[in-house]
Amino acid sequence: MRLTLAGQTIEVPSGGYLILAGPTAVGKTTISQHIAEQTPVEIISADSRQVYRGMDIGTATPSPELLERIPHHFINELTPDIVWSAGQFYREARQRIRDILKRGKLPLVVGGTGLYLDALRNGLFKEPPRKAAVREKYEAELNRVGAELLWQRLNDIDPEYAALFHHHDIKKLVRAFEIFELTGMPPTQAFARSRDPFEIESVMAILNRPRAELYERINQRVERMVVEGLIRECENLLAAGYEPTLYPLKTIGYKETFAYLDGTISQAEMIASIQQATRNFAKRQLTWFRNHPFKYWIELED
Repeated sequence: MRLTLAGQTIEVPSGGYLILAGPTAVGKTTISQHIAEQTPVEIISADSRQVYRGMDIGTATPSPELLERIPHHFINELTPDIVWSAGQFYREARQRIRDILKRGKLPLVVGGTGLYLDALRNGLFKEPPRKAAVREKYEAELNRVGAELLWQRLNDIDPEYAALFHHHDIKKLVRAFEIFELTGMPPTQAFARSRDPFEIESVMAILNRPRAELYERINQRVERMVVEGLIRECENLLAAGYEPTLYPLKTIGYKETFAYLDGTISQAEMIASIQQATRNFAKRQLTWFRNHPFKYWIELED
């Protein structure tokens, strides 16, 4: 199957599926609509937060009109008190891809969560059992030298894996060193040893924009989120009984808004913090994409 994407011809293998990936705010939703105009598709969201109900604004979930027009999967399917993992995603997404193909449509996987995309295509690493003594060893080291320095050590050992998260993600940081000690291999190498390849072939297209343009789009999106009701969305989540400490809510856009609501920061600080964190996240996403196999790299411009 041949598709045109921003002036570039994309070849999708017969009986296969297309992955449309890229950093946040690059324009994946718009491009996915262009693809839907060329062939019947069903979209599988590979966004780790759009799966939750009540989190539409902060996750830039597609509009109700678009969801009505094009079938979507993993959008507004769970409540925020349920943990949605990469393992669950890859198992369920594979089955839905098979079902979409049986319906004679193109499965279009859209998202920027690199771990989900890697798990979908290659399976998920079977982690070694946790050992309290090892974890406590690195938690003590974390307290001694600080998260930033410990993250830098990980970056020296495994820059590809370190690029996936910020040093503030202490849980993932400590676990990376646990895996390193328990397996004797850097996490990226350990993950590669345990795979479950998907039998259906895929092609991945990465969308990108000039850095200054992408960052300006991110800044504008955050401002638009606030205008569209991000604060009210967070108030509604609290009113529904969801605590800010829930894993899905400890994410960019929500943790800063909850900090504003409890009086820790001003609204201007909230907006600036979300913009900065989102720009940093986009940078890490691009690093991940460049370090993983893809077929097409497509530069967009407004």
